[in-house]
Amino acid sequence: MVEITRRDFMKGTAAGAASLAAMSLMGTNVLAEEEEIAMEEKTTVRGELLDAAKIMVAGAMNKAVEIGVPMVITVMDMDGNIVLFHRMAGSLLASMDISQNKAFTAVALKMPTSTVKELAAEGAELQAIAVRSAGKIVQFGGGLPIYKDGVQIGGIGVSGGSVAEDTSCAQAGLDAYEAGEAIEAASGGELLDLAMKMAEAAEEKAIEINVPMVISFVDMGGNLVLLHRMEDSLLASLEISPNKAFTAVSLKMPSATVKDLAIEGAELQGIAVQHAGRIVEFGGGLPVYNAAGKQIGGLGVSGGSVAEDTSCVEAGVAAGME
Repeated sequence: MVEITRRDFMKGTAAGAASLAAMSLMGTNVLAEEEEIAMEEKTTVRGELLDAAKIMVAGAMNKAVEIGVPMVITVMDMDGNIVLFHRMAGSLLASMDISQNKAFTAVALKMPTSTVKELAAEGAELQAIAVRSAGKIVQFGGGLPIYKDGVQIGGIGVSGGSVAEDTSCAQAGLDAYEAGEAIEAASGGELLDLAMKMAEAAEEKAIEINVPMVISFVDMGGNLVLLHRMEDSLLASLEISPNKAFTAVSLKMPSATVKDLAIEGAELQGIAVQHAGRIVEFGGGLPVYNAAGKQIGGLGVSGGSVAEDTSCVEAGVAAGME
């Protein structure tokens, strides 16, 4: 079996070279070579927005600890895609969706979510907008636009307490970002703290191998605890990464193990179509255990080849065991 890396796929080299050559004229091949050189020169980084999001989430978490209300915090880019998601221990499960929807609203409408309420009232300019966009529009506070040099670059959404509490935490996140210095985040609970440690290690490995990744951690209920998306990672990885983590939890095995068990005639034939397609049959998802050997969650990484994803998830799990 030929191992195809993400760089091979994107550049049209390796396994894709034969088909590219068959389709291309000489001028196209020259262009492909130029693109290949550009790809080799590009350095993988966490990304400006992810770095900023980490400052914001630290500010929001510190405020949440101060007021004694655990929160779910989401940062999205201007395309409405998650850049960072953190769920503090003890926060409301409902807040997982609400937090994301608040961030989405701040991006989609380019305004604080608290502003939407009056505009969406009966007879007002945005009447009934809350039922649009698949119910993702939120009409109460806790979602704020993120600006840099007067230009919006994303949105932050916080949920878990009252509207006032959510808003205070979202604003604390923006204040921390505007202060311009990295700050240490208060504990978000044992599981989130561990997930953050593993995510940092996985990101370091991704930078080392020069492949941007999406890193996810889910608890034993299959619920997302953390998601980090590095700059220039594949959009498809936003679903694949948490699904790998979900697979490691729901089947209590590495996602790579599922492949042999799911082939025709094998024990788990057809399992990939179960759980709304969330079962992944290739590497990059690993169970996470505590010191007593009890499984406490799953870590999933996606963005490169299976080997590249696996190397990053292994680095993350290894860091969590230290």
